[in-house]
Amino acid sequence: MQDSCFVILNHFHKEQTMTIRDYLKDFVLIMDGAMGTYYDLLYHGEELMAEEANLTHPERILNIHKEYIKKGAKLIRTNTFALNKPTLIQMNQRGLETEEYIKKNLSEAVRLAKEAVRDSKEEVFIGADIGPIAEREEDGEEDAEYRRLVDLFIEEGIDIFVLETFPDTASVKRIASYIKEKKPDAFVIGQFAVNPTGYSQMGHSVKRLMAEAGRMEELDCCGLNCGIGVAHMSRFFKQTDLPAGKYISALPNCGYPHVVRGRTIYSDSASYYGERMEQIVLLGTNIVGGCCGTTPAYIEELSRRFFECRPVKRKENKNIYAQSREKRYPFPFIEKMERGEKTVVVELDPPFDEDNTKLMEGAFYLKEKGIDAVTIADSPMARSRADSFLVASKLIRDVGISVIPHVTCRDRNRIGLRSTILGGYLNDIRNVLVVTGDPVDRAERDITKSVFDFNSIRLMEFIEGMNGEHFEKEPICIGGALNQNASSLTAVAARMEKKKQAGASFFLTQPIYDEEGARRIRQLKEQVDTKILCGIMPLVSYRNASFIQNEMPGIYVPDEIVSCYHPDMSKEEAEDTAVRISVDIMKMLEEIADGYYFMTPFNRVRLIGRIIEEGNRIKKSDDKR
Repeated sequence: MQDSCFVILNHFHKEQTMTIRDYLKDFVLIMDGAMGTYYDLLYHGEELMAEEANLTHPERILNIHKEYIKKGAKLIRTNTFALNKPTLIQMNQRGLETEEYIKKNLSEAVRLAKEAVRDSKEEVFIGADIGPIAEREEDGEEDAEYRRLVDLFIEEGIDIFVLETFPDTASVKRIASYIKEKKPDAFVIGQFAVNPTGYSQMGHSVKRLMAEAGRMEELDCCGLNCGIGVAHMSRFFKQTDLPAGKYISALPNCGYPHVVRGRTIYSDSASYYGERMEQIVLLGTNIVGGCCGTTPAYIEELSRRFFECRPVKRKENKNIYAQSREKRYPFPFIEKMERGEKTVVVELDPPFDEDNTKLMEGAFYLKEKGIDAVTIADSPMARSRADSFLVASKLIRDVGISVIPHVTCRDRNRIGLRSTILGGYLNDIRNVLVVTGDPVDRAERDITKSVFDFNSIRLMEFIEGMNGEHFEKEPICIGGALNQNASSLTAVAARMEKKKQAGASFFLTQPIYDEEGARRIRQLKEQVDTKILCGIMPLVSYRNASFIQNEMPGIYVPDEIVSCYHPDMSKEEAEDTAVRISVDIMKMLEEIADGYYFMTPFNRVRLIGRIIEEGNRIKKSDDKR
């Protein structure tokens, strides 16, 4: 090794059988480089996945393993990163997604890695490479696939697992827990992928990922791989207090890809890569290697610099990110609910055009009535309206009322959502209602595209991440939508719990019209400890009642309610009926609801005012009795 600040320890020999833990006590461990991109570089023009070559061209995979070992890799990964059923289906791999194929392929991948190690003169470890499986169902279908892969690797005698390129810690924790359950002495590495802004695909910052991974007893090592080059990874590690009690891994990409004459080329040189990796190792990194774009030349450079180097002792971990979710600063309407007082929230529709007269008049009226907050929908039914955050900012500024803008996942990508939330925060927005959002109408889909980078739970996690990263002193309070009319209450409760864990402090329900709806809310409150504002949507005519009953998915209006209206009713008669029904619903929900969420029909805010007044009058009368 040339000039270096690292100390060499020359007492490791092939005849000494060491565990990976033994090795890491004294040395920085060099992992291999990329398999997939290096395979593509060598065999450009072929349509085969690298994983497919385990069976079709095993000699190619064996030679790549041997190249990395020859250049100094002490830990090689099995060629199995994308070897799982959902990924194979997604990549349309010609019927190769069967369990039989995956088992045969995985077994061959392990055999090739073992053969490469057996032919080596050095002691080399083998790690089972498991990549992320895209979530396809709410019931966590992917977990069964992860468990099956883990079982297969354990059957093959593998006791080191490399879980890499994950966008969040949740899946890693579940997989690692299962590995430790099946094989307690296994060594588990959890690695996460972020973009050059320092955020993962799920919107989690490096600080958040490292802090959460650091608290996982199931992980032996955590770190970053893929998504970024060595310069960005060095900067992010410098800005992050790396968790104490964990080994740390760093596997950057070889720069960033660009296409030249139809071929994907990565920009960094091996010498530059090695120079910047020295900075990373000086921060206390224990395992170094390479991801996309790296080749055996890069591992040779790492070996030249770090072969049998003593690891640098890390500074004490001071990462205060992600304090207990229980630490919350008070918000007026949340504080009111915490005291056990009924909270009243009213939804106002943002305008379709520049005329905001009804919106502003309604907001001023509701403020006079003393309601606790106004909610502003985010283009419901995928029909474009004034932006909910900009409208909320105007109401805060001009009316001085608490506002809860809805934010959907449909219309903005991760960059746009982060910008919107930051901009809203600068304009004093501290409460949001997170919903996935209605899809674009089928007739519009050729010209209007949905985004859906997140679902509602992922977006809550994203905002909660921003709370820890930027808004710790005064975090945004997150609300969630609740459809109590779904067929399975168990599934509804499970989804509520997920939202609560993601950061939701309260829930707004779909409209409730009967005792069955009230019973469902009661059951949900028994299963999930949270605050629920029960939805009340007055029906203002026979036509309106019939439309909501038949045309609005997720809302259940019983025949008994519709029968209270008839086509010949006057507007006054219909509104009187709406007031009576709504007040009866409030009385029915009195012992269950933490508050009421009124949906305003056709901007008739004075109707909402009548309902609130009448409800309060009856309650006072009942209290006197």
